[in-house]
Amino acid sequence: MKLGKVIGRVWADRKVKQLHSCRLHIIQPMTSNLRKKGKPLVVADPQNIAGSNDIVVYVTSTDATQAFDSGFAPVNASVVELVDSIY
Repeated sequence: MKLGKVIGRVWADRKVKQLHSCRLHIIQPMTSNLRKKGKPLVVADPQNIAGSNDIVVYVTSTDATQAFDSGFAPVNASVVELVDSIY
């Protein structure tokens, strides 16, 4: 699991059926100290839980596909949780 901040949204006129009701966000990866880490990436949000400037937990690879109710979607990264606070 990784931390990231939602910095934008991606709009797509055409999507595969698994992504029809799924938001796509641009995420800036962050350290646990909330410092930028690496380059931004596009992340699927299958539960539509994240909004602008939210800090989220996201997963990549096979875990990202399993974040969908169907158990599969053609994605490389998915939001799985919102972060309330970091101690």
